[in-house]
Parts: sequence; C-alpha cells; structure tokens
Amino acid sequence: MKTISTQKYSVQLSFEEIRLPPFEDILILGKKCPQGKIGVYKSFELLVPNEFDVFEIEDAAVESVFINKRVLKKMDKDMIIKILKEKVFPFVSESEILKVDFKLKIFYDSIEGDF
Repeated sequence: MKTISTQKYSVQLSFEEIRLPPFEDILILGKKCPQGKIGVYKSFELLVPNEFDVFEIEDAAVESVFINKRVLKKMDKDMIIKILKEKVFPFVSESEILKVDFKLKIFYDSIEGDF
C-alpha cells in the first residue's frame, strides 16, 4: 500500500501602483554613490524628461541634489538647499542616495486690495 502525500500552498499577495522615478520631490546623491550623478541624470531623462533640475553641491558627503521643478516653482533653490544643508546633509553617507519628501505649504497673512 502506497501513501500519497498532497501539497498545499498558501499565498499572500499585495500590490500597489508605483511612480517613476520612485520619489517625487528631492533626491540627494552622496559623493561615492555607485550610480553617480551622470547615471542618475541619464535615467531621469529617460523616465521623466525635463522634470528635475540637478545642482552640484560643495559638501564633504554630498555630490549633487535633484529637485523637482514643481518645488522650484514655489521656492527658490538657494532656500531649499540651505534647508537641506542644515537639516538633511548631516545624515547623508557618501555612498548612498537619499530620497527627501519635501512638503511645502504657502501661507499669506492677509490680502487686501481691489480685486
């Protein structure tokens, strides 16, 4: 008499939509990241042409910053980079690429005049 064994499977499945590139606001490249500024720039031009500006940075660990043009339309690049240098750059390793979600709200105190 032979015993026949049966196999059972259990599968858990989930999925979600992604956007390319897999971030929306700012990308910081370390000086020794494997892809390099030129490689990342070329891939952006294929995936999302003319959507990001790249800025070279004078910093011990950071080579460059890619900023979405939507953000640049609302805030000056120098102000953005100043904030990043103060709050984010100290945590960047030379060999990494860091994604920054930069949520920006603009407020007006009061608006007066004849509209």
